[in-house]
Amino acid sequence: MRIAVIPAAGIGDVLIMLIASHHLRKQGHQVATFHQKLPDFGRWLETGEYLVPSDDFPNLLLSFDAVLLQHDNTERARQIAALRKRSLPIFIFYPTYRASKHGPLLDSYDYAFDGKKTMVENCRSGVEALFGGNAIIYNGLRPLPELTHRKHQRRVLIHPTSTNEKKNWPREKFLQLAKRLQKLDFQPRFILSPTEKCDWPEVESPIFPTLEHLASTIYEADYLIGNDSGPGHLASYLSIPHLIISHDEQQMRQWRPGWHRGEIIYPPRWLPNFKGIRLRENKWKQFVSINSVLNRFISIVN
Repeated sequence: MRIAVIPAAGIGDVLIMLIASHHLRKQGHQVATFHQKLPDFGRWLETGEYLVPSDDFPNLLLSFDAVLLQHDNTERARQIAALRKRSLPIFIFYPTYRASKHGPLLDSYDYAFDGKKTMVENCRSGVEALFGGNAIIYNGLRPLPELTHRKHQRRVLIHPTSTNEKKNWPREKFLQLAKRLQKLDFQPRFILSPTEKCDWPEVESPIFPTLEHLASTIYEADYLIGNDSGPGHLASYLSIPHLIISHDEQQMRQWRPGWHRGEIIYPPRWLPNFKGIRLRENKWKQFVSINSVLNRFISIVN
């Protein structure tokens, strides 16, 4: 059977959904995984089809025997789910299922994720439930043979951005953190995309033309510190000790990196988030200090 696997837009999402792609491929299916950035992993990818979605994406899927969709509540996801009306088998993972929003679950085709488990574990359980077999959390990405794991001792990669500005710890705190790490004899290195480098002129950062280069850099680093974003998931997959700075402890129960377990630091639990006084949501950055991040990082140093 030829199956299309469709992750949501984030790099973390595609790393997780590759678990399903790998499992389906091991079962003997022809699998094509669609994602805008996925081909950028280059030589890290196991043999298979890795395609960029076209403008006429939903209609293109009609040439497949089945589709596995990570439903992210976007218009594209709704259009793909609607292909069921055209007799195309659509299997759906719902990371945040709501009956009032998504309708009743279709037995043997829909899988609602458990908010108390990581996305990695949910994906493994979901593909096993819908397609059978004993799934594992390996996603098929393979380090290049010329690389050495954690080669650069005491190198700390700092990823200070994400796709959502509200999730980002402040720039000035990341810069001060880097200076503090240097004084402790660590080697901080910022990792930024080519477009992000323009917004961070005060830091030196290598150029990452592809995700293959980014994955290789993370694999040979010693540690990673960053916001809730794709590089944190990649560090987790590659068994690189990591510290994630997050504003939402409840959300991170599910969305935390789910391979090699790292540390996550949050604003204090007593910070209120009541209607009209949403300090946790709007002011959380002020309540995560440089000292608290540095101390938590030191706790993972080995």
